[in-house]
Amino acid sequence: MATRPFEGAIFDYGAQFFTVRHEQFASFQRAWQARGIVRVWSHGFNGQQDGHPRYIGQSGMNTIPAHLAQGLDIRCGMKVSHVIASGRKWTIETDFDEILEADGLIITTPVPQTLAILEIEIPSSQLDELQCIAYEPCLALMAVLEEPAGLPEPGAKQIVDGEPITWISNNASKGISVVANAITIHAGPKFSFDHWDRNAEDVAAKLLTGYSVKAWKLHRWKYAKPISMHPKRSFVVDSLAPLVLAGDAFGDARIEGAALSGLSAAERLRELLSRP
Repeated sequence: MATRPFEGAIFDYGAQFFTVRHEQFASFQRAWQARGIVRVWSHGFNGQQDGHPRYIGQSGMNTIPAHLAQGLDIRCGMKVSHVIASGRKWTIETDFDEILEADGLIITTPVPQTLAILEIEIPSSQLDELQCIAYEPCLALMAVLEEPAGLPEPGAKQIVDGEPITWISNNASKGISVVANAITIHAGPKFSFDHWDRNAEDVAAKLLTGYSVKAWKLHRWKYAKPISMHPKRSFVVDSLAPLVLAGDAFGDARIEGAALSGLSAAERLRELLSRP
């Protein structure tokens, strides 16, 4: 759920919207909508309406996590280098040589990144389960065009299984950017994989073919979409120190799946911490 300014425009360049299928998540959506944090963007794309609402953050998708983060101790721009179990507690080391301690952990980073920083011996059966989780990459391009992109209402085109482009939207039509013709392009997984290590200029030239462009910026999402998932909403790692893994690769994908996974992880961690 990422939003950023560029060339005076505002871009959603990660998740573009969210949907609601479960009542547990719907209760949050209704509360957010009542407070003006989210709103309905559309009921379909490509000029077609299916009646199912697609919600967005009022000022961009990061409006929602920014709201949820109020009052919390959030550390931004900090890389965790090591996560070490010390008896029944955790020690977290950062690249700023800061050491943090915790009674329990919930880790929601993509599973390959999680396994890279965990310095504990995970039982082989659990490790096999976690290593089966896989993701697709996505190259995301933000661009300000000289002319309109000619997108159908509501200013977006979704190309299922599309290559090289699977999504393109106008952030001005979406209502988050005052600068016109500020588009987000998501490349398909095959194009993203094949061009992952290519320089940004080559990628942009291919994705912007046919457009006259004022400015552009590329972002690489290495773990954009889980394609091989764990069936449970959260995953308790067998460890003396309480540890639960969660995220959009557990249970259900998409934003709703990630939220339900986080709620499940919180409940399981509370249970672990209450044990004598």
